[in-house]
Amino acid sequence: MTAIAGSVYTAAQFNTFVRDNLNETLPGLATVANNYFVVTSTHHLAERRVYQDIITVQNGFDSTSYDDPDLAGAAGEAIVTGPSVTCFTGTTALVVVGGRIGGGKTATQSAKMSWEVTGDSSITASDEWAAGPVGFGETDQTTFAYTSRAFLCETLTEGINTFTAKYAVSSTPGLASARSLLVMPF
Repeated sequence: MTAIAGSVYTAAQFNTFVRDNLNETLPGLATVANNYFVVTSTHHLAERRVYQDIITVQNGFDSTSYDDPDLAGAAGEAIVTGPSVTCFTGTTALVVVGGRIGGGKTATQSAKMSWEVTGDSSITASDEWAAGPVGFGETDQTTFAYTSRAFLCETLTEGINTFTAKYAVSSTPGLASARSLLVMPF
């Protein structure tokens, strides 16, 4: 519709050409506090939110390839896998893993926390985006470090994806507590 001086607009014209256009602005599209918008294609926006899962219990792991925790913690806590987040993503997401990770009693020990993706995508855990200390220095005590790692994953298949933390060590068992996984889908 083109505005002409002195013209009278009907309610239907106003609603179609003014109200409905204002509803297509970002404030008009926003539905939930703290969400954000991403461009999914030319002239198309999608509302997204940040997802996070935290596991506080300490668990151990002794696999040299990435797997779930398989040892009870120092205080005998039950084994808890994850953390894990399921969400809708586009082809890209920022993934952050971290926690209080350590173990080992050798100067060359490494304990690592990575993540895998299942669902519409299939990505295996890798050192490329793992967090964790390497080389504890002391050879007679267990050592820990608070560590995290952010990685921009640009190889996802759009759809419902589940991100799950996985753990690996180079030799002697590792331990992890205060484990967190954050996913910011685009």
